[in-house]
Amino acid sequence: MAFTLFVRGIQGAGYNKLRMGTCLHCGKSSPVISARIGFCVSCIRDHSGEVLPRLEEVHRESRRVFGLPEVPPRAENGLPCNLCFHRCRIPEGERGYCGVWRNERGRLRGPGVEAARVSWYLDPLPTNCVADFVCAGGQGAGFPRWAYRPGPEYGYFNLAVFYEACNFNCLYCQNWHFRRGGRRRSSEEMLADLRPEVSCVCYFGGDPGPQAPHALSFSRRAIREARGRILRICWETNGGENPKILRQMMELSLATGGTLKVDLKAWSPAVHRALCGVSNQAVLENFRLLSAMIAARPEPPPLVASTLLVPGYVDEEELRGLARFLAELNPEIPWSLLAFHPDFMLTDLPTTSRDHAALALEIARSAGLKRVHLGNRHLLSEAYTV
Repeated sequence: MAFTLFVRGIQGAGYNKLRMGTCLHCGKSSPVISARIGFCVSCIRDHSGEVLPRLEEVHRESRRVFGLPEVPPRAENGLPCNLCFHRCRIPEGERGYCGVWRNERGRLRGPGVEAARVSWYLDPLPTNCVADFVCAGGQGAGFPRWAYRPGPEYGYFNLAVFYEACNFNCLYCQNWHFRRGGRRRSSEEMLADLRPEVSCVCYFGGDPGPQAPHALSFSRRAIREARGRILRICWETNGGENPKILRQMMELSLATGGTLKVDLKAWSPAVHRALCGVSNQAVLENFRLLSAMIAARPEPPPLVASTLLVPGYVDEEELRGLARFLAELNPEIPWSLLAFHPDFMLTDLPTTSRDHAALALEIARSAGLKRVHLGNRHLLSEAYTV
């Protein structure tokens, strides 16, 4: 019953741009303070030791109703999983934080390389890919080596592969439905949809990280099957993979004209933990590693950053931190700023305002970033206090 009521609440909850939320710490009221989070962004940053314990309970609750581990397991005698930054130590009979790897009689069991908890579809190009504004499929970047056309690849498809697991716990997840679980499907089924008109494969989710062994194996097989034609391998990820795995993902993208897109969700550790339930330290370290690899193929851009403009939380301070980080690594790295739509646990926030979006673009350009894009413009709303 609790599960049913929780899900109905998510699906049925509306939002009102003029609704006022109140910070439980400082008492400030604003339309961009979520009642689910309970605190304003300033108190999260400046008083993290006091507010994060309550937020950790919010994250545990959001996982408990779906039967997911509430925290990464750290059993002293647990079985180690090294696929991502959590480095779970999984007790006998239980699962890792992502929910798909488990300890069965002392052996790590999970999706493997021949099947995964996954779904997919053929998405006509150009599509709504995060990197569409700079990639081969959306703009013809790298034509003729990496693209079939000098502009958008009309008439071709992206094999969009959705992995139904994640090692983050974003309270605003747009695809939270994967938490209900899915069925294992084989690589053979996916290969059947790898038609000659498919010019790129893009893994997203959820996140491809927890099932990266399957994605890497399928990619190599797909490249062999498509020998002699263009087939780009692309990724949309939170960037929390084991660095060795992330390097393999980038190498496949570099070799095929694809793009690896990393979602940089927030700059300050406290805000990242409030929104996503986990630290961003590994993400930033991994992004730095990836940035050192991109000189091998400037076009199409092999690495793209994206950030969702969450009202009230991904504010000026967060954006300035991210902009400086990107500019110091390489000002040519494209950054896609995405308008927010209220979903999952944060249905009480408005969509991103035009002022918020304009500020984000100004911050990015002032930092010296040369390839900045605003996505989901149709979601932009009128002004609110950022």
